[in-house]
Amino acid sequence: MKDRYYVTVEIQDRINKVRKELEVFSEVGKLPVISDYLESFKKEGHLMEIKDFIEMKFRPTNPAESPVISIKVIRAMKDHSYHSNLTQRLGYNYR
Repeated sequence: MKDRYYVTVEIQDRINKVRKELEVFSEVGKLPVISDYLESFKKEGHLMEIKDFIEMKFRPTNPAESPVISIKVIRAMKDHSYHSNLTQRLGYNYR
């Protein structure tokens, strides 16, 4: 089972900067880790590596072939309505 986070990133290419919203999936009850972000970037077609852990900046693994210079994570918000197990539903406990 996974939790879904909506992550706003700033993608800087050779001409301009663009803000985009991505989905990042992490283990249930845990915040997203670097590998979760890298997997999300890979789904978007960007092979990245961590550049600055404090500012959450990523750079391409092969800068000569990538049109992207860097990706910076701006914020991450948890989606409380998402459940990876479709058979599981939130139930209210009326004890």
